[in-house]
Amino acid sequence: MKKWILLALIDVMLLSVCAVFAEEQTISSKDTTYYLFFAEDSRTRPVYFVGDSDVPYVSLKDWGELYTYMMQTYLAQTKLESTFGLSFSQDGEIGTLTRTDGDPYPMTVDCAADTISFWDYDAFIRPEADRVLVDVLEADGSHSEGDRILFKRTNKSYERYGDPVVLDCGAYGIDLVTDEKGVYVPLQTLSDFLLATKNISAFYNGEIVAITFMGGFSGTPLGELFYSVEPKDRSESMGAFSFAELCLAFDNLYGLKESHGISSFADLVDQVGAREIMTGPDPNQADAALFTIIWKHLDDMHSSFLAPSPFSREGLLDEMIENIGYGQQYDARIRQLTRYYYARYEKYPEGVPAYEEIGNTAYITFDKFLSVADEVDFYETPPTADAADSVGIMLYAYSQIMREDSPIENVVLDLSNNSGGQAEAAVFVLSAFLGDGYASVRNTMSGALATGVYNVDMNLDGKFDEADRGLLSKKRFALITPVSFSCGNLVPSVFKNSNEVTLIGRTSGGGSCVVLPLSTAYGTHFRISGPNRLAFTKNGSFYDIDQGAEPDISLMFPESFYDREALTEYINTIK
Repeated sequence: MKKWILLALIDVMLLSVCAVFAEEQTISSKDTTYYLFFAEDSRTRPVYFVGDSDVPYVSLKDWGELYTYMMQTYLAQTKLESTFGLSFSQDGEIGTLTRTDGDPYPMTVDCAADTISFWDYDAFIRPEADRVLVDVLEADGSHSEGDRILFKRTNKSYERYGDPVVLDCGAYGIDLVTDEKGVYVPLQTLSDFLLATKNISAFYNGEIVAITFMGGFSGTPLGELFYSVEPKDRSESMGAFSFAELCLAFDNLYGLKESHGISSFADLVDQVGAREIMTGPDPNQADAALFTIIWKHLDDMHSSFLAPSPFSREGLLDEMIENIGYGQQYDARIRQLTRYYYARYEKYPEGVPAYEEIGNTAYITFDKFLSVADEVDFYETPPTADAADSVGIMLYAYSQIMREDSPIENVVLDLSNNSGGQAEAAVFVLSAFLGDGYASVRNTMSGALATGVYNVDMNLDGKFDEADRGLLSKKRFALITPVSFSCGNLVPSVFKNSNEVTLIGRTSGGGSCVVLPLSTAYGTHFRISGPNRLAFTKNGSFYDIDQGAEPDISLMFPESFYDREALTEYINTIK
């Protein structure tokens, strides 16, 4: 019998035994402090355990209350009053959370079948009932409310609902359990499928539950609290569950499985010979195996290992970086970034200006797409040359390009060192250059898709009209390189498809999936390319942008990108 067949049969037998064993166990609880986003925001709630396992479960009813609070808190940061709400009901071994705002979309936990089902996953997790299905853009957020707004979502926008989603937890050996008091789901499962798309993860260190935004532990009191526990080995049940949950999450949420030729996460782990380590007791080895898989075998730039488990030894991350290293793609990107950075530094040792005029050509430069800070109101205080965010830079540039007696005939967006950023800012730039800016996105797990088309108020007069479309009368260009990644790749991809903006340089760096932060059940923090894939649309079809946008005109050497006098002279010869 072939080895892989034998392993598969053993896995099935073990999963069956585990399922029966768990059903016979008692459910115990321990009052635990939950920290929500900040060390100052805490409350005491039970964590539940099945039998003698130390894998944390939460009551579905308690989770509905916490999740409602978290969703409202998340939205409060964009100055919106949230109406998000959930109700809990239980019928025997089935527990259901149902949206109470808008249509009653349910999430059903069937403990007999060990499944979690959604009529519509995207509709269930969206922060507001009237928000777009696949909520990648914040362009429907704080800066699109009230009488004076920067964004206007046009009637050219559209969306398509996805298929029902069923998470077959039982197929991975993950038990969903119930008793006369409630329905209980692993904390990690809820974190992966209900928090991650909001850039949030839940962590458990045996003493506390910490829920935070991606990167929220770095240098914070909550981070110090979470990492204050002593290193220790994982229990047998924690090792088995953590691996099972990784498989469940990865198989459903990794947006590049098909293009990477990955049939399942378990197969990938077996192919690299890491299953014993990833299910074993040593958190250091398990973290090192996950580090290796993310950096060497995924190597997609959006996926990265962020922080080891609190049970791993101090200094492990530095050891892994030194001894394992990063992937080929990462190293190549660093080389490219260094080449273009130093070529620009030679021309602009004091830093490149965000807006610069060379003769009849305007150059607009920023290295990251940044949205407007919540406290900034450009209607009250218009942006200046010192604007720090991409929206402010574009608004200031527009005021200069369109000023009376302006000499500007060409507008160049320099994305040569742009590594990505916030989709809202990218769509603002697209709208400024194209009039109708858009971003398309598809959820690879549910099949839902949406295209948001936006107009922007470029002259800050509170209207959306032809006065905001002044750049359409100019010759428009974009400088792109292999460094142009994520949103720095989305913008030139949409430009390319528009046939209105000429791309100059080298093929952009790709990066089509929105980043998804994840954690392990024993507290490791990492991120992957999530299920929401950005695209451009042509003839009604969605086209992947992961391969990058090819330039219309090639520039061979980094130095050529920053000799703007010569580049301006060349641009003026283009017919």
